[in-house]
Amino acid sequence: MTRKDWHGWSASRNGSPADPGAFIKGMTSGEPRGDAVPVAVCSDDRALRELISVVLAAAGHAVLARSATVERLLGSCNGTLPACVVVSADRPGRSTSDTVRLIRSRLGRVPAVLVCRRAGAADVRRALELGVDGVVLAANAEDALAAVVVAVCAGQVSAPAEQRRAVRPRALTTREKQILKLVVAGLTNSQIAGELFLAESTVKSHLSSAFGKLGVSSRSEAVAMILDPERGDGLGMGRVMAGLAARA
Repeated sequence: MTRKDWHGWSASRNGSPADPGAFIKGMTSGEPRGDAVPVAVCSDDRALRELISVVLAAAGHAVLARSATVERLLGSCNGTLPACVVVSADRPGRSTSDTVRLIRSRLGRVPAVLVCRRAGAADVRRALELGVDGVVLAANAEDALAAVVVAVCAGQVSAPAEQRRAVRPRALTTREKQILKLVVAGLTNSQIAGELFLAESTVKSHLSSAFGKLGVSSRSEAVAMILDPERGDGLGMGRVMAGLAARA
């Protein structure tokens, strides 16, 4: 059953408003599917929370609990541990990882999927680096969410196809690392050119390439990523940053 079917079903019930809870109960009361996964949904965005719950139930997964806060969610599980937790956000951020950490502090290393309204490559990479196992855009939830839940429960990492470079970014070249190190130090393009005996246009070209690989669009975003201990660890910048510290 699709969301369209659900709206038709709910509207036909004596003209009453849509009742996602009743729909979910009805969808999960039949014969369980072999690949059904018990899932808990935590989202303070009511529209996303209902969308996620409806899509999962329609796919045959068991929605154990759905709530706006972690504490309410844990209380609603009634002692049953979910095999997966789905959280939501307008855009991936630190609050997403904090929510996942809090849930895992109580439930153990449960797989987590993030449903978000928008996300660039850098956002997806950050979410994965901070502990989310799968990312689904809200616009694709009906087609992708149920499958992603199964995938992360099988130990896989999942990201939108258009953001695949977030999972496996291209490696920075030695020159790009050198230039980024000087960007972190606060040097302008002109100063970097003088420091490395390069044309300023060459510096700009290297920076453009590096920004593309990092999934950022500005010097400030690049610096924030490099200096973030969790996000910058896998960039291969350790040696050049150590050199910068020694120079200071």
